[in-house]
Amino acid sequence: MKKLIVIIALFIGMNIHAQDLKIGLTLAPTISFNKNYIKENGDWVSIDNTGGLGWKGGLLADYNFATNYYFHSGLLIHSKNLGNDDFSQSLTTVEIPLALKLRSNEVADNTHITGFFGGTFDLNVGAKKKVNGVEIQNIDDFNKVGMSFMAGVGGEYDLDFGSIGIGLSYHLGFTDINGSDQYKTLPKHLSIDFVFYF
Repeated sequence: MKKLIVIIALFIGMNIHAQDLKIGLTLAPTISFNKNYIKENGDWVSIDNTGGLGWKGGLLADYNFATNYYFHSGLLIHSKNLGNDDFSQSLTTVEIPLALKLRSNEVADNTHITGFFGGTFDLNVGAKKKVNGVEIQNIDDFNKVGMSFMAGVGGEYDLDFGSIGIGLSYHLGFTDINGSDQYKTLPKHLSIDFVFYF
């Protein structure tokens, strides 16, 4: 809750004007490839990787504070796979991106190249696990809050009533999502981002 209040305060403090703010809807397939560790004799030892396909979607907001520069944020729901061949496990995360976005001048008619980098606050809100076909709710096995680095590139095409964009982004978790003293999982994923700005 405190983090959401900070985000709202940032928007208010920037004295946003309607012409400087773009609101968008996004939907993105994701590919997770998580790095797992186990503690042996006091040291973290890498074990098998896990992951799979997922998706994310939600609202984006780009605030234009200087020519070609934007403050990029939003509120996204991300369903990601943490499983492997032995079990099926998914985690639902609320992601709040905070990033610097660059949007080029026109490189062709109504076409711009974009890029961004920054981070996300990740709130883990739901989890499901299936072993031998039996479903287990195990959100308490995960840390509730995490942080990730993100960077991406893409392009946007301006329309008379908004703009559409497509891009590719990489997300690297800084924090362990497991709540265990013996196991550690650092989440990573690639995202193919489709967005429509009003």
